[in-house]
Amino acid sequence: MLVCANEVDDLIKDLESVDKAKRREAARSLSLLGANAKAAVPALIKRLDDDEEQVFFWSATALAKIGPDAKAATSELIKRLRRSQRRYKDQIHVRIVHALTQIGPATIPQLIEALSSDDNFVRYGAAVVLGNLGSDSKIAASPLFVLLGDDADNVRTAASSALGKIGPPAYTQIIEGLSSDKAIIRKAAANAVIWLSASSSPAIKLAELLTEESSPEVKAIGLKSLSQIGFPASSLLPILQPALDSELPQLKQAALSGILSLSPNSKMAIPHLIERLNSIDSNKRDQAISLLGRLGADAANAVDALIALHDKTEIEEQKKIRQALIDMGPASIDGILASSVNSPLDKLTESVWQAECLDQIGIQAVPQLIEGIKDLPSDGAGLLAVISLEKIADKSLATQKAILPLLIHEEAAFRAAALRALVASASKPQLLMPRLKNAMADQAPLVRQAAMDAMAGLGATAKGATAALVKSLNDKDSAVRLSAIRAIGKLNSEDADLAKRLVQFLNGADAQTRLAVVTSLGGFRQLPNSAVNDLVEVLKIEDAETQSAVFRALSKLGDSARTALPALNNALTHQDASVRTAALNALAKVEPDKSKLLNALESQLEDGNATVRHAAIRELGDLGSNARPAGKALFARFRTTEDRQVTMEALRKIRVRDVNLYISILQNDEPLVRFFACQAIRRAGKKASSAEPALTKLKDDSYDFVRREARRALEAIR
Repeated sequence: MLVCANEVDDLIKDLESVDKAKRREAARSLSLLGANAKAAVPALIKRLDDDEEQVFFWSATALAKIGPDAKAATSELIKRLRRSQRRYKDQIHVRIVHALTQIGPATIPQLIEALSSDDNFVRYGAAVVLGNLGSDSKIAASPLFVLLGDDADNVRTAASSALGKIGPPAYTQIIEGLSSDKAIIRKAAANAVIWLSASSSPAIKLAELLTEESSPEVKAIGLKSLSQIGFPASSLLPILQPALDSELPQLKQAALSGILSLSPNSKMAIPHLIERLNSIDSNKRDQAISLLGRLGADAANAVDALIALHDKTEIEEQKKIRQALIDMGPASIDGILASSVNSPLDKLTESVWQAECLDQIGIQAVPQLIEGIKDLPSDGAGLLAVISLEKIADKSLATQKAILPLLIHEEAAFRAAALRALVASASKPQLLMPRLKNAMADQAPLVRQAAMDAMAGLGATAKGATAALVKSLNDKDSAVRLSAIRAIGKLNSEDADLAKRLVQFLNGADAQTRLAVVTSLGGFRQLPNSAVNDLVEVLKIEDAETQSAVFRALSKLGDSARTALPALNNALTHQDASVRTAALNALAKVEPDKSKLLNALESQLEDGNATVRHAAIRELGDLGSNARPAGKALFARFRTTEDRQVTMEALRKIRVRDVNLYISILQNDEPLVRFFACQAIRRAGKKASSAEPALTKLKDDSYDFVRREARRALEAIR
């Protein structure tokens, strides 16, 4: 960059200006000129004492940019390594260190002198700069060694790092420190090794000495250094193993991190970790489980041991083992599959722990699972693979092709699992209707049930199979009939005759069938009026889930379910919140008297359960302007944080006109509520003049969007 001498001179003059902005801009401009601004060094040195922070910062930056030509500033910069009285003390120290580093080796003699300063911040800063200068600071190795025993932690750390960064010229001092009879010096020297290569003589010496090291803190730092530089696993592992049992958290953590750093030789640690799995100490087992999981594929040889422990330990430890197997990913899949080889096929479902693990491993498990079913297996491992493919639901063509042959497997469990897996893996499952219809006629109830469940998953798109589903209501197997009932409820049907057919199943039904029928009826778009009495009769059963399902079904009947009104109103005080919610939603559809409905909904606004309150608020919103008499009760809900959003949504539909109610929430602690109130008042215009004092206060609101809307509301009023 070509720079005119007059330009630098002008900037130097500006550095003396009484105008702090001009001084700041001059220092910044000089920093941009770099070495071309060397004539400004004396002036920049003076500005290091400027009472304006930014002038100081830019002056220090300018000296750094000038670099070696700013060596005249060295002594002044070193003086300012002392703890500043300014704000941003740490930032100031960083800027000074950076400037000295950029000036370079010319600073070294004065930095060495600074190492003997009585101020620990000066000693610390000088050591940091010498470290930054690397091997150029080799003549400082001896005085830096002295600081390994300094009283200040930060000075010891900076000195040790500096020796490490100097490298080979400082090996003598580092090794001497490692052999010191003072733990504080050994610890600092061990920290220096982190900057060296794994083959360096200090690193080798440190590993040798750590086997006999008496100080846990020195050992922790030493292990950390050796682990981070990639010290050979064969030499490091014998030191790490005993440290795993240390009572000092710092040393134990260093050992854990060290084990994980052994990669690509992590396998060497596996035998030791497997041995710990057999410990009577649960902490040792937990530690080993965690490490094996984090070691991933390197821990493949430990899978069988983990699974063996899983089968004989408690629930909490089982959870940790499963997570470790999941963390290991594909490395654990063969072992997980093998663990179920001898499992009875009728005991393997999607809820077994092995299937949960494989599902969590996810898409990366698919190739091995496909391989596991390639030769049409008939054992538990093969069935587990199919079940897991269903859970993962990979949509690839390869997965679908692998599953198809199993649809004609001789074992019903395989045919059923394959059917579910095929539906889960199909991008357009409705295209599988022909296969599902065929499966509905399978000789095995298990397969027929799987077909019904698949139909239920297809929902309304399975209407083409309605006739087959109706036929299945007569299936000789009760589980198949139950699945057929559930599937019919997913069709979103309008068929009154089909609904009546389902109602017939209520006579003498067990609890499971009764719930399935009522739930299915709730899935119809409309129901025959004749279903009311049967549904009301079911309400006599004291089961919250069933009663809630009944109310959802009754809501489809609308006015036709008037005879159920007493039951609906009684349910508003039911002890179960889900029942109260379902009854409330049904009442809104059945009660023809808007006044009675309004009273019922308003009474639930104080319910102790948020779900119930929110149902009442939403139903009031759906009443629109008819719900205005409940305005005061609705505005009271703004006192409860979790009710505010749903209340605003309802009030936007109701459009309450009482300005005083909106004024009452202008000071709400939620800014969105204040904004909502301002919007409503703005729409009211001049009729809302009484809101002016409260709106005026909001002109100073801490949220800009509230202030803006308050001003708009005031303009509308005026």
